[in-house]
Amino acid sequence: MNGHQLIKNPILFLKNSEGSRLFYTLNWNQSINQKMKQLTTLFILCCFALTFGQRPAKQISNETLEAIKNDVWIPFMEAYDQSDSQKLKSIHTNDIVRVTQDQNQIETGESYLTNFGQFVESVKAQGSQLGIAFAILSTAMDDSGELAYQTGYYRFSSKRGDDENFVVRGYGKFSVGLKKENNSWKIWLDSDKHIDLSHEEFNAQDIVYELEGS
Repeated sequence: MNGHQLIKNPILFLKNSEGSRLFYTLNWNQSINQKMKQLTTLFILCCFALTFGQRPAKQISNETLEAIKNDVWIPFMEAYDQSDSQKLKSIHTNDIVRVTQDQNQIETGESYLTNFGQFVESVKAQGSQLGIAFAILSTAMDDSGELAYQTGYYRFSSKRGDDENFVVRGYGKFSVGLKKENNSWKIWLDSDKHIDLSHEEFNAQDIVYELEGS
C-alpha cells in the first residue's frame, strides 16, 4: 500500500432548526474546478438550510381565530345540538372533500352533505340529541388571508332517551381546510380519525369550543 492510507470521501451533515438533516458528500478525487463547483454548491446548501430554519412562524391574529370560530365552529356545534341539517350544510362548500381515515373512504360534494344531513335528522327523529366540542391545536394561513388550515381534537357525545345528560361517546383528531366564500369561512376539506384521548387532555388545550351542557 506504499505507506499511504486511503481516506474515504467524507459526508457533511447539515441540520436546520426544525431538525431536518441534509447531507452532502465531499469527493477529494476531483480536479480543482470540480472541487470549486462542489464547494459552491455546498455553500448554497448551507445558506438555504440556515434561511429555511430561521424563517419565523406566521402569526395568526385573534380576529381571524374568532371569525373562524363564529363562522364555522359555533354553527357546527349548534347544528349537532339542534339536529339542523341546513345549518350543517351552510358551513361547508359545495365541493367539500370528506376523508374518513378509519374507513379509508373519501366522499365529496352534495352526496356527502346530503348523507351527513340525513344522519343528524335521523337522530332527531329517534328522540335523541347529539353534541360535539372542539379543541384547536394549530392554525395556518396563506398570505392572502383567504385560505386556512386547522388541526385539533373533537369530543363526540349524545343523549339518548334514557340519558339524563349528555354522555361522551368518543374522541377524534381532525384536520380541516377552510376558505372564504362571500366573506365567510367555510370548510372545503374535512379529515378525521378516532383516537384514545382523556377528558383531561382534551380540556387542557388552550383553545376549546363547547356549548353549555354538551
